[in-house]
Amino acid sequence: MEELRSFLNSWLIPNDTRIPTETLPELAAKPSAWRRAFERLPAPDSGGEVDELMRLRDDLRADVEERGSERLDSWLQSHPQTVRIENDKLVYRGAPGVIPELLRLSALLVAEGRWRRLRTCPDCRWVFYDQSRNNSRTWCSMYAGETGRACGSIAKVKRMRARQNAAGETG
Repeated sequence: MEELRSFLNSWLIPNDTRIPTETLPELAAKPSAWRRAFERLPAPDSGGEVDELMRLRDDLRADVEERGSERLDSWLQSHPQTVRIENDKLVYRGAPGVIPELLRLSALLVAEGRWRRLRTCPDCRWVFYDQSRNNSRTWCSMYAGETGRACGSIAKVKRMRARQNAAGETG
């Protein structure tokens, strides 16, 4: 699942610049960078496949944001997969390549009921896995950690200041 999450986060809003950044074409152009970012995913074959990968990533991110899987289902219809059980394990059959592999990983999360635990931070747009008991986490982080940003704390401070300003204007 971490490789899928890393793939989804190949589009990001860096904390230092706050400018949306596309990293997928650069990763695809450098095999060593691709392997570091996506250890078990095969590298794309061509520039055309990179364009398709970006469309897939954007569709999967949209599904995550909407807490649905309609776009994933459309991709699975155009890239059919076969699932079999061999020796009590799921075995996927389908075309080789990075797109079918990402579709298999995504479908597995849906089948396991974990897809709905993927979330997108409303501030930095980072895709994270919600491990909270009641599946209600909103932000990627409440505490500034290695990313240097605490989107939840920032959002709460903004709301508090807005309430204080509104109270000051009416008072």
